Amino acid sequence: MRDELLRKLIHSIGLGYIPLYIYTGKSITLFAVATLTAFAILLEIIRRRYSIFPRWILRHYEINGVGAYFYYGISATLMTAFLPMDACFAGIVLISLGDSIAGIVKKSGHVHFAHPAMFAVCLLALLLLHLDPIASLFACAAGVMAEKFCRVGKFYINDNLTVPLASALTYALFIS
Repeated sequence: MRDELLRKLIHSIGLGYIPLYIYTGKSITLFAVATLTAFAILLEIIRRRYSIFPRWILRHYEINGVGAYFYYGISATLMTAFLPMDACFAGIVLISLGDSIAGIVKKSGHVHFAHPAMFAVCLLALLLLHLDPIASLFACAAGVMAEKFCRVGKFYINDNLTVPLASALTYALFIS
């Protein structure tokens, strides 16, 4: 459980995106996120060659695959570039906070409560950010569904890509 908490603590650092965007605007946020994503690509190349990360921080599919932080960066870059601010906030809350809540609840042995907890906590967070309630409701539902169904046949689809994009796109559809 300690490793999961540490991993999710790292995940939740992504919530820093929200004040960054609020105080610096879209252009600087996009530059920062794109730069971090480029760094993630470089880090991923180094990680694959030299095993620089401790084993506990990587999921089994990341050891010989692509690290989750790369997908997180891609989704954050795409959201920032193409979607309105509030939609980006929905995506970031669902992946940073929601995925963390779901992971911790699952690891604690309460698997059936993971997705309801993710939904409730994220909806509350989005409402505290004064985002549109109806769009937030549907964004949370989309994010939970993307987190819950991360396999298509034999293929794993990384939730760090699908959760924020599904949430943000859904939010954007409901506010347009």
